[in-house]
Formats: sequence, C-alpha cells, structure tokens
Amino acid sequence: MPVEVAVPRQVAERLNVASVQRRWYPFEADVIDWSVPLDGSWAYVAAGHSIFSASGVLDRLAPEDRSFVERWEVTQTMRNVAHGEHLLNQGILALLWHVDPYDPSFRYLLHEVAEECQHMAMFNHWVRLNADIATRDMGEEQWAKTMAAFTMDLAVRLPEAFWVNVLLFEFVGDEANQATRSNPVGDDGRPLHPILVQMGVAHTSEEARHIAYARRWLEEGMARLGDDEVAEVQRLAELGAGMVVERRQFLPVRYSRQLAPYLSKEEFEAARQATPASKALLRQLRKLLAFFEEHRVVRAETVRRWEDAGAFE
Repeated sequence: MPVEVAVPRQVAERLNVASVQRRWYPFEADVIDWSVPLDGSWAYVAAGHSIFSASGVLDRLAPEDRSFVERWEVTQTMRNVAHGEHLLNQGILALLWHVDPYDPSFRYLLHEVAEECQHMAMFNHWVRLNADIATRDMGEEQWAKTMAAFTMDLAVRLPEAFWVNVLLFEFVGDEANQATRSNPVGDDGRPLHPILVQMGVAHTSEEARHIAYARRWLEEGMARLGDDEVAEVQRLAELGAGMVVERRQFLPVRYSRQLAPYLSKEEFEAARQATPASKALLRQLRKLLAFFEEHRVVRAETVRRWEDAGAFE
C-alpha cells in the first residue's frame, strides 16, 4: 500500500541539500583522527554521564584502571547504539518500498540511511579498536532482532508511531553527544579522549537533520490521523516513554566478568540506579514530551501523572 509522506516537499529538499553539502564522513582525517592512542591517560565518558558518575566507585582506582572501566562502558554503549541505528534503518528501508520515488522525501530517506550506516561504521570501528573489551554475547542482539520485524511493520502501517520511536531513541544519544561536545572532560577532570569528542561532533551534526525530519513528519502527520490511529500512536508512545520514566530503562549496558577486578556486580547495579545521567536524560525527555503533547502524540493526563510523581525533578 502507498504511504503518504507528511513532510512538505520543500522541507525534504532543504534537507537533501544539507546532506549533499555537509556529510560528516568519519574516516576522513579532518573529521576523526583515529590514530590517537587508546591509553590510560584519558577520560572516556563525559562528566555526569557515566553509570558511575557520583557513585565514588571509580575514585579508588588508579587512573589507568579508571580509564579502562570508562572505556569498557563507552564501548558497550556504542555496540548497543549501533543496534538502535540498525533498527532505524530497517524501518526506513521498509518505508521506501511504499513512498513515491518522485517525492523529495524518498531521496532524503536514502541520505538518512547512508548517514546512519556511517554512524554504525563509526561505532563499529571504535568497537574494533577496543578489541580488548568483550562486546559479543552480551545479549543485545536478542532484543534488537526481536524489535526488527515490529519496526518494519510499524513504519509502513503507522509511520507516525515509527517516527515517535525514532525520536525516543535519538534523544538519548543526542543528549550524551551534546555533553561530549560542550564539556569534553570526565568526572575526574581529565580531558575526554579526542576520538570521542570528534565522534560526538560528527554524530550530532547529522542527527540534527534526522531529528528535524522526524519532528516535521509528526507535526504534519498527526493532524491527518483518525481517532483510532491517534490512540494507537499514544499507546505506543506512552509505552516507550514509560520505559524510561517509570522503569529507568535506557540502552542496556550489563555487568560482565571483565569488570570483576575493579568492582562487584552489586556496586555496578547500585551505581547505575543512582547515576545523575538518568536525571539528565529525564530532563531532556521532558522537553520532547512537551512537543509530543502539543501534537497529540501523548495524552496530557499521562504527562501530568508523571510530573505529579516527581519523575522529572
């Protein structure tokens, strides 16, 4: 069945031009210098954004050991974010079977797939450079594969709900990457590794276009939906946002035996429950929910219930 594009043609054309004029190819030397050694002199997670921020768990470690634990954390995160980008691409590719190829959005969606593939390649290259950190068999493939068929079906059947999921995913990475760009130091004051800073710049620069496209589709598309379709979008949006608001479930980074010399599983779980990074994400989510509420993506009473429970304080 054909999918009616909600984004105005002139908006898609502007995004096409931007993608052509400035694509942040991560393997060009002026974008990322991959030659900087991954040693124990750097911080690897932006201040306030680590599982261990404010826990004191890493303060007892030597600088080199602290660097390893932070490098372990960011490498696991990149492995997981790559799965999320893969899901986004699967949804877009499914959508492309049903979008008019003469609509400027068709071309823009191809640009977005290309850019997300570059991000996946960028994250994967970091993972490969950190070959001493085990990322296989951590369980992430299971949730990603489970979501794949659902994502492809949703993108075609109810594109507005798909773009909601895209924005819910992107806000997590966008908040962390903006922190990497704006304050490139770790919790202990050491400078953040230059590769991570450059990756943050490349990622957020292109994601800004992707976020703008998704928001515009929702601005236009939600007004066209019938009551039953709006209700389904709201159900899925509130389920997704509720995973963060009510259950504090962000991208899964799980304890592994590699951390045993540095901290226990109990310390790991306690730290992730108390990290200020979750509060920063919730404040960012609140801004997104204001946009969702304005366009009927979530119900006002749901947002008020979360506010009354102190979720965003």
